[in-house]
Amino acid sequence: MPQTALGVALKTLRERRTLSLREVSQLSTVDHAYVHRLETGEKTNPSQDLVDKLLKVLKPDQRDAALVKWLADHAEADPQLVEFVLADSSISADVFAAAAGIRHRGTVRPDPATLIARVKRAFDEEDD
Repeated sequence: MPQTALGVALKTLRERRTLSLREVSQLSTVDHAYVHRLETGEKTNPSQDLVDKLLKVLKPDQRDAALVKWLADHAEADPQLVEFVLADSSISADVFAAAAGIRHRGTVRPDPATLIARVKRAFDEEDD
């Protein structure tokens, strides 16, 4: 099963804290197998309570916490876009959500950098 955007985000945040699955499990009281299934995409759409437990342990900044909460409700988001956004702290949660919510014609999505640039340009034009 392909990895989900939520799975990418959770794994990235866990690795940033240098925590194992079992450590996250013990600290959050969420079964380690369930955390693994979330990270690999086998499970999707966790409850908000479970997401809050994981975020308490992962201790992301406000923007990254907002991304994870958004992703918990949007299983269809692009994992590559999430990787790109998590690597660039200058991209706001609003820009991410707008980029992730864009529907594309055909089967090819623009690369994450192009997509983010387009959304930022649109936001800048709105402000003018």
